[in-house]
Amino acid sequence: MGIPASRVPASLRGEASLAFLGVVGGAVTALLGSLLVARLLAPTERGHYASIVVFMTLALTCLEMGGEVGVLRGLGEVRKEGTSFSAGYLAWTLLASAAVAAAALAVGDWTPPWLQPSWLLPPCATAAVYGGLVFRLTTGMLVSGGRLRRLIVARTLGNCGPVLGCLLCVPLGFTSALEVATVSFVAQAVLNSVLLFRLEQARGSLLHLARHGRGRAAWRRNVALVWCRGNVDLHVLNGSTYVLQRSDQMGLSVVGADRTLGIYAIATNVSEVVSYLPAALFPLVSRGQPGHPVDLRRILLLLALCVGACTPLAYFALPLVYGEAYRAAQPAVLLLVPATGVLAVGRLFQGVELRDTGRRRSLAVIAVAAAAFEFTAVSLCGGAGPAAAALACAVGYTAFTVWIMLSRTTRRSLGARPGMDAVPVQGGASARDTVDG
Repeated sequence: MGIPASRVPASLRGEASLAFLGVVGGAVTALLGSLLVARLLAPTERGHYASIVVFMTLALTCLEMGGEVGVLRGLGEVRKEGTSFSAGYLAWTLLASAAVAAAALAVGDWTPPWLQPSWLLPPCATAAVYGGLVFRLTTGMLVSGGRLRRLIVARTLGNCGPVLGCLLCVPLGFTSALEVATVSFVAQAVLNSVLLFRLEQARGSLLHLARHGRGRAAWRRNVALVWCRGNVDLHVLNGSTYVLQRSDQMGLSVVGADRTLGIYAIATNVSEVVSYLPAALFPLVSRGQPGHPVDLRRILLLLALCVGACTPLAYFALPLVYGEAYRAAQPAVLLLVPATGVLAVGRLFQGVELRDTGRRRSLAVIAVAAAAFEFTAVSLCGGAGPAAAALACAVGYTAFTVWIMLSRTTRRSLGARPGMDAVPVQGGASARDTVDG
């Protein structure tokens, strides 16, 4: 039985609408960036570009240290205590960026031959990590302050790096994957810094140490807050979920299937449109007031309709939009769009499970195990082409979702809900309880 819209609080409906707009804005800029990169680079170079982005983002995920979660959970609290989480996290951002630059310099002699010119690797890695951490700090501060309309702008501009990078690379004559990736990451880092600076101007005094301590001890305390207040487990969960979503591309990169990866990456970019829907609806799933249920069945039905509409549309539009060079991605799209929908269901139930039980470690174990299986399967099957890699990926996503839904705690938490069509939202749940932080 459906749940009337009137039973969902107006504040939550408004929050979900704003979140949806933000996700749509990010999706549009992400797809535009994917299109421009595909038009600029041949499939093999597009595969090299995908390898760079995947592993740079993996480094960013490892170094994120639960910071956005920490901003959401503790910004107001730690400021009352006379410390500034934002200042500490900004210090960590600079430290992590310097560490990544040093690591990139150290591995310069062991890079693959296609990673040229190699001197661009340190600035590329530094810009990727710095820009990503600044973006997380900015979005965390916006969500913490309830500025969801500004969050729409931030998330839309947060995916503009490839767009700006391609527009700059054409007049500069850059054609290699590393050149395009470096320009894109640098452009995104500059844009994210401007967004953070404007936010600081608007809200004031968020990035400086508060009144009660300006010495080394205060800075150490601020940086330590990145790991404190229970962020570690949730950081591991978010990281393992990212690895699950990118282990297919990691597997193709490791086995050296560059052209296959370039074609497969386009299919992945197109299929990820489906994943934006549950991301926009997480506020309805994870937050609310006592006595106001959220209709999970309606969300799943909407997701199924989205998959049904996007699959044929993506199949026929892909060669028209991306060019004949990427027509080989069509069979992969037929598999990846439904598979991404299955993964979205798994992540939705993962969010419900996390909200109801807080089983962060066991949920992370499930994601890591599914990612390991997917990585192995894609590594073994990727040489057969994009469709084989997509099939292996679909099996991995399905295994993850089935495992999540069959876990004992999920059965117990959902068993009290007749028909599993309505999920009561617990009052007072904070934004930290969502799977995305």
